[in-house]
Amino acid sequence: MTTSILRRSLFLLSALVAAAAAHADDAKPKCLYAQVAELPLNYTGTGLAVTTSGVINGAPAVMLVDTGAAGISLARPLVERLDLQMEMTGRYADGVGGQSRIYEARLDEFRVGPAKNAKGWFKVIADTGSAPQYDAIAGAPFLLQADLELSLAEKKMRFFRGKDCQKAFLGYWGGDIFEIPFNRRPEERDRRPRFTIEVNGQEMEAIMDSGAATTVIMASAAKRAGLKIDAPGSKRLGYSHGIGSDQVERWNTEIGTLKIGGETIRGARIDVAETAIDVDVLIGDDYLRAHRVLFAMGQQKLYISYLGGDPLLQRTSIEPWMLKEAESGNADAQYVVARYYGNGAPPDRAKADAWLQKAADAGQPEANLQLARQLMAAHRPADATVRLRQALDKLPGERFGALLLYTARLQTGEQDLGKRELQAAFGKDDRDQWPAPIADFYLGRIDAAALKKAATTDSSKAKARSCNAATYMAQLYEAQGEQDQASAAKGEARAQCGTPAKGI
Repeated sequence: MTTSILRRSLFLLSALVAAAAAHADDAKPKCLYAQVAELPLNYTGTGLAVTTSGVINGAPAVMLVDTGAAGISLARPLVERLDLQMEMTGRYADGVGGQSRIYEARLDEFRVGPAKNAKGWFKVIADTGSAPQYDAIAGAPFLLQADLELSLAEKKMRFFRGKDCQKAFLGYWGGDIFEIPFNRRPEERDRRPRFTIEVNGQEMEAIMDSGAATTVIMASAAKRAGLKIDAPGSKRLGYSHGIGSDQVERWNTEIGTLKIGGETIRGARIDVAETAIDVDVLIGDDYLRAHRVLFAMGQQKLYISYLGGDPLLQRTSIEPWMLKEAESGNADAQYVVARYYGNGAPPDRAKADAWLQKAADAGQPEANLQLARQLMAAHRPADATVRLRQALDKLPGERFGALLLYTARLQTGEQDLGKRELQAAFGKDDRDQWPAPIADFYLGRIDAAALKKAATTDSSKAKARSCNAATYMAQLYEAQGEQDQASAAKGEARAQCGTPAKGI
């Protein structure tokens, strides 16, 4: 990728002139800009999301640092772990994965550094494309109660407060810094800073989204900019997910130019998402790792400096920062590295297995799930149950793993324990959600014909769910020693799946 950075230095001269004028006129108030807190940032989960530590009801909590989120929301597993009462609201939240039911739970405390909320009712997002690996989302209105600096290169987040700083230059760290004015929508509840960028010369509305792994342009905006997902060199990346239970199709293609303030990036690649949200471009963590960004809320400006490296580096291979995280002992990064080695062209099975074992031994839940599937395939159900239990204790919302644990319990002669675990995993609030019908089949509540019918009720998801149903039917039949039925179900799975569906 060829990247050219256009820097402006005139504002540095202007800042010096302004400072000299301030010294000449002692009657003018001087800007007092103070750092009030500095918090470490971490990379968490299989998406290596940017998180920090906070406090919820007096207990430590993992907070997703998400400047692209319109508010605060709690992850359902946290609410269940703290045994909080959830109230239905009848409302829905929109996200990249469609809509999610919104519940509410009452908290006495929600705090991240100096930012805090008083006791009250907080949203609980019920539906996500995968089990969340954080306890809560700290969104823009919460994080931006003070000025916020994000420095992913240092893995630091800093909060500032200023007095008489409305016209002062706040790029305190020096170097080549450019400014971008932003606006907010005071008439709406969504108060995220929005600013204008250019993609191939076309103006677009963007937000700085630390909750997005990579920079993404929405499909409708990509079309306006002349981007073509079927152009030579474009790649289909598969599906991604977020708020909402649906998966969103995603591509990667090359852009001519991306202009953000005083910086122009040429010949970069960018993700394109087939979803409908009310912004054109999400500037994600790939950009933030190559830049230092200050949200100056009182001035309604962003201060940005380029630090070096590729500002739009997509996650198509093991990147240096990932390997550094893995080598430093981050079990989530170890699992991600294992997956890249396992899916490489060609794959390096020895390295993939070594990193997977290291991540699983460190307690990484997805690594334990994957290792458990390997153990089941090797006819070692007793060892698989140990790994599955470790995984599910950290991922109580992982429904497919709960199904696998039940079949493992059958093979170890622990049917009653397996039944109790499966009933607990699929509570009454999950009965209308996939893959609850598979659990009903496992527990004898419905027969195979009813399961197959349930898999096709939503035509847009019928093929993937039919794949799930056939695959998990085959696993149950095998666990019960019914080999003829298992063989027939495997044949159905081969016909339905094509490529492996989620949970397989």
